[in-house]
Amino acid sequence: MILVQRYMFRQLLMPFVTAATAFAALALLTQSLSNIEFISNYRETAFTFIKVTFLALPQLVALLSPFALFIAVLAGLSRLYSDSEATVASASGLSRWGVLSPVIRLAVLAAILNLGINLFVQPLAYQEMRRSVYELRTDVAASLVRPGEFSNLAAGVTLYARESDGSGRMADIFIHDARDPDEVSTYAAREGVIVRGEVRPSMVLIDGNVQQVDETGALSFLTFDRYEFDLGDFVDPQLIFFFKESDRFLHELFYPDATALARARGAERLLAEAHYRLSGPLYNIALALIAAAAFMAGTHSRLGNTRKVIIAVGIALTVRLAGFAAQSAAADDPAFNYVQYALPVLAMIGAMTLIWWRRGRPRPGIDEEAVAA
Repeated sequence: MILVQRYMFRQLLMPFVTAATAFAALALLTQSLSNIEFISNYRETAFTFIKVTFLALPQLVALLSPFALFIAVLAGLSRLYSDSEATVASASGLSRWGVLSPVIRLAVLAAILNLGINLFVQPLAYQEMRRSVYELRTDVAASLVRPGEFSNLAAGVTLYARESDGSGRMADIFIHDARDPDEVSTYAAREGVIVRGEVRPSMVLIDGNVQQVDETGALSFLTFDRYEFDLGDFVDPQLIFFFKESDRFLHELFYPDATALARARGAERLLAEAHYRLSGPLYNIALALIAAAAFMAGTHSRLGNTRKVIIAVGIALTVRLAGFAAQSAAADDPAFNYVQYALPVLAMIGAMTLIWWRRGRPRPGIDEEAVAA
């Protein structure tokens, strides 16, 4: 880049950093409000709250990056044209492509950063967040146990522990399970430990016995060294540990295993997420060119570019919302995956066409009078 292009690039970069930081702060605030339950409901430390909040940030940054770039290009070019700096540079021999080059360079860099987040940072962060949330929320099972008190885990299930050390290990356990009236069970154990399995939490009872009364009224008495009492029925099924489509790496979306297919209820949702990850960064370039077209399409007007900026905002929102709609439709019909790429590419072609095709056409009204004069 020549000196004037480096200057223009800096004029675009600073608004982009400012807008991206503002969006990130807004995303953090929104995410923190949704995660405030971790402290109020689960009595967790501030560190856990901050960790879970920041782990959700990469996806939000990738989602908002095209809008931050759009605002940055509007702000940067508005200043360059209002101060006549871009006009002077063009009059000095800088071509239209030379003016547009810093915009495209910044947009490509933003797209590469966005792609890196989508392919690597987001899956790593979301998988760690999912584990943290699972460990946090399955602690509810331990919080249900109040040392020295009888606790009702559910209708017909009563649990008692003489003492607990707060880490899930308890002493002198008593569990009465009467959910099935025809098969009532009573468990007693010297020690119990709450463990988080790969799928469901459970309580491991050590050195105890179980008394069962069957439907005939017969009593059976069995002793055991180790017995696992399933706690999954007392935890919200939505909190059971699993990875969603947004948590998986790209190769896991294109080549899913049987568990992922069953969880997603088919390959369509996984493919829609995979193609969204790849097509999403293109919106950085598309929205940047739409913003540039608001100032570079047609001839310069002495009345300003407010009308064209408003139109550009409407087009940018329409294109991005159409992209979200295409992703949603692709979850049911894989043919819409092509639309996920076509939308930003068509937006780029349209913006570039406007920038060059309307290059020398005079505007009606004042501009025509100026040309005639």
